[in-house]
Amino acid sequence: MTRGIQVVIAVTICGALAVGAAACGGGAARDASAGGDSRAELTRLRGLLREGASHLPDGFSARPRDGWVPPFRAVNQDCRLLLDTAAGAGAGPGGARVAATYPGDRLGELVGVSMASYAGQGAELRFAELTRALDGCRVARNSLAGRGTVLRVSRLRLGDTGAEVQARRLRGRLNGYPYEMHAVFALTGNTLVSLVHTGVAGVDAGRTGRLTRSLVGGAAS
Repeated sequence: MTRGIQVVIAVTICGALAVGAAACGGGAARDASAGGDSRAELTRLRGLLREGASHLPDGFSARPRDGWVPPFRAVNQDCRLLLDTAAGAGAGPGGARVAATYPGDRLGELVGVSMASYAGQGAELRFAELTRALDGCRVARNSLAGRGTVLRVSRLRLGDTGAEVQARRLRGRLNGYPYEMHAVFALTGNTLVSLVHTGVAGVDAGRTGRLTRSLVGGAAS
């Protein structure tokens, strides 16, 4: 496949998502909190996100854009939980959340990261729920028939990341075009870090590992 054709495919995929620029990495970073003690948590998470972004691997822009949005709604409830959490769903009373994407220099490449803090044991409970859901998500399909979206899910090994991590590779077709996504979830204290690394054709697992260490390392310290 020539690069010209690949670029057309990348543009076509982004244009077909119907979820705005966020899925393709546009706009500004977003965050949310519930007030009170959440403001201090929000400040902490913003600092962690800025620190992580300053250590991104070569080829990634450190300028944040909108938080990542799932490019489709999965039929399987477990897969849906995986995608929604990766998009930043979560946190709760007394917690806070920040999310942003950073485009890469490879075709259709971006990394989306969200950090959510929880009160009490909320982060551990959420991570346990995610771990169960990851085991139940084997194939991610679009809930709308005829969209040509089928991604097969397999385990992804990243090596030592300095945190408790669950990672999966989703590979197949999105709206009929080649697509790959790496989804990473890391538990560090009362913070759950979610990361997605996506691309039109293939996504480098080594690069995902370096991204994870850059973005999770600060939260784990």
